[in-house]
Amino acid sequence: MKLTLATILFTSALIACGGGGKKGPTTTGTGDTGGGDTASTGDKGGGEVKPPEPPPPPDTGGFKLIIPADLAYQPLNPEGPGPEMAVVYGDPTTGASAFFLRIPAGAKAGVHNHSADYQAVVVQGTHKHWLAGGAKKAKALDVGSHWFQPGGQAHDDECAGKDPCILFIVSAGKFDMSLDPKAKAPKVGNYKMNLRKDAKWAPMDPSNAAGPKVAVVHGDPTAGPNTWLIEVPPGFSSGLHSHTANYHAVLLDAGAAHWLPHEKGEGEPLSPGSYWFQPGGYDHGDRCSSETACHGIVFMEGALDFKPAAAAAK
Repeated sequence: MKLTLATILFTSALIACGGGGKKGPTTTGTGDTGGGDTASTGDKGGGEVKPPEPPPPPDTGGFKLIIPADLAYQPLNPEGPGPEMAVVYGDPTTGASAFFLRIPAGAKAGVHNHSADYQAVVVQGTHKHWLAGGAKKAKALDVGSHWFQPGGQAHDDECAGKDPCILFIVSAGKFDMSLDPKAKAPKVGNYKMNLRKDAKWAPMDPSNAAGPKVAVVHGDPTAGPNTWLIEVPPGFSSGLHSHTANYHAVLLDAGAAHWLPHEKGEGEPLSPGSYWFQPGGYDHGDRCSSETACHGIVFMEGALDFKPAAAAAK
């Protein structure tokens, strides 16, 4: 049976980072010209003085930041309870997209597959994911566990804990679903599961062992699209910088901040599950304001590089 999302209305909560300007003051004055007090409200021609136009909003390249409270969840099945989806990028009914999936405690999907490849990370709860035939060996996945699921490969999912599970999913194409209860165990192929507890951390900058660390879970950061967990030391600030490629990021715990050049200060600390899309080529900064290390996951659309902002490089 083929299920699609084509009939579901999706909404995305978008936070537009914009700039504003203060209106110029309108001056009034009084003077005695022999006939009494008058108000000066115009130019020599008697017209009204218009306040200056506010400056245009800064060009952020389509940057968006969405906190969990602003996610717009919609039920996958409008006729009954079940998983809910909050789209933050793209359109799952037509092509590549990124979205949060909230699953009720105890819910089990049933063996199924999707046409497109996707990546997923556990953001909240205790989740299980396994290939068809592997239910008995499925391990409980804690926050930060990640998997790559090839399209067309039969698998199943379960929210195994007492609390709802939240997954963040990046789909390479249209997100559809085909139930396949009689599917046999498939070949593993490119499928890959990464438990957070097994993450292999390495310095992001080999010359700075005390700086941020990354654990690559998909792809090759030196060559193309890639995904990695990041651990940022308490108090660390990256300064303004940019990357060539676009990326999506999700916070796995509290305390990290992300900011743009036109914003005052270095951003406010964000809550776990906060998401942002950072366009390539646009300056931004990141820091960890927590007393303990901050953790997140980053999905890069291309190879990873690091370019200090022009002002910071001087």
